[in-house]
Amino acid sequence: MKLFYTSFALKGLLLALSLSLYSCGSSGDEERSTAPTVTILSPADTLSLSNNKVPVEILFNDNSGLVSTEISIGNADLGNLVYHYSLRGLSGMNDDLQFDADIAPTINPVGENYIIVKCFDEDGNETFVEQTFYFLNQDNSAPTINTIAHQGILTRDPQSAMSIAYDLSDDQGLDSLYIYFMKSQNGNLLGDTIVAQGIKLNGEKQRQGIAYFTGSPNYPGGSSYKVLAKAFDLTGNSRQYISPGEYSIPN
Repeated sequence: MKLFYTSFALKGLLLALSLSLYSCGSSGDEERSTAPTVTILSPADTLSLSNNKVPVEILFNDNSGLVSTEISIGNADLGNLVYHYSLRGLSGMNDDLQFDADIAPTINPVGENYIIVKCFDEDGNETFVEQTFYFLNQDNSAPTINTIAHQGILTRDPQSAMSIAYDLSDDQGLDSLYIYFMKSQNGNLLGDTIVAQGIKLNGEKQRQGIAYFTGSPNYPGGSSYKVLAKAFDLTGNSRQYISPGEYSIPN
């Protein structure tokens, strides 16, 4: 009876050890089965069409080993026409792929475009990533600032507010407007910002609006200032406005 018990206990110990080793092996297999990670850095957002090329940069990461990637680039406005396809090899755990994808001169990619990336690792796992971007016609024209109207003055009273009315336009699309109240002296900007505000314009071709600025005891009483406004379009062109008048913050 004692011998049987000892044998039974030994079998139990061996079974537990076997399960433990199997568990460790399963954990390793599960880790190896992780799909690759794909990050598309470019193309993204909005691009200006130049030289009929798409700048591509993609980061790949995998814990077992990268093998290859398939890249398709197309235009949604042309019936999902694919104008670039390539199969490229990858290596190691991390890879950074950079190249310029050519666009045939017969294709006008202006509008909504997309890039589709498939990535494969050594364990046969696959990752699929899609990203949308937009092409604008090549744009060297700065936005137009039709109006910047100064309504009221900055004060140190938190119960008061003044406003800046603006009217902007751009032939391709507006990106943002930044309004700065800059310290000045004898009509010259000193470079110190009293308060500022940024406004996203989301690709609109024309925008009219009003930006409000509440008074604050932190404003330097007695200081003179000018209003500086900078408008940016989607391709980075900019135009600025500096108020001809100089204003003072009451003490």
